[in-house]
Amino acid sequence: MWRPVGVFMAGVASITAAAVSGEAQVQLFIIFPVISGNSLLFILGVLLIVASFILGFVLAATSITETEPTPPPGSTGATAQTEETPQKKTRFGGVVLIGPVPIVFGSDRRMALTMLLLAIVLIAIVLALVLVNL
Repeated sequence: MWRPVGVFMAGVASITAAAVSGEAQVQLFIIFPVISGNSLLFILGVLLIVASFILGFVLAATSITETEPTPPPGSTGATAQTEETPQKKTRFGGVVLIGPVPIVFGSDRRMALTMLLLAIVLIAIVLALVLVNL
């Protein structure tokens, strides 16, 4: 599941490189950052970010269907779990940025703290891009 994160970070790096080189503009509308550009580097970054979302959804959907145990024929499914098949606990988390205010959630404390760190990094990147273009 790290592939979508890597593609997303490549997109962010591409957009950041476009903004630093002057090929993209970063503005602040009220409290919302607005990034615009028309260079190939900027468009590549946007496409990579969109591709990361699509890849993440596809991988999540396929991993759910692959990890569901299939009961043997003739069983009710409730007794199909044996000690031989280890249970994988799924961990998840997310960040919703409403302007500079992060809303962080996660399935456990460690994942929530990881998402909080991600929110701080994202806010710092956006703030740096806004300050560079002032």
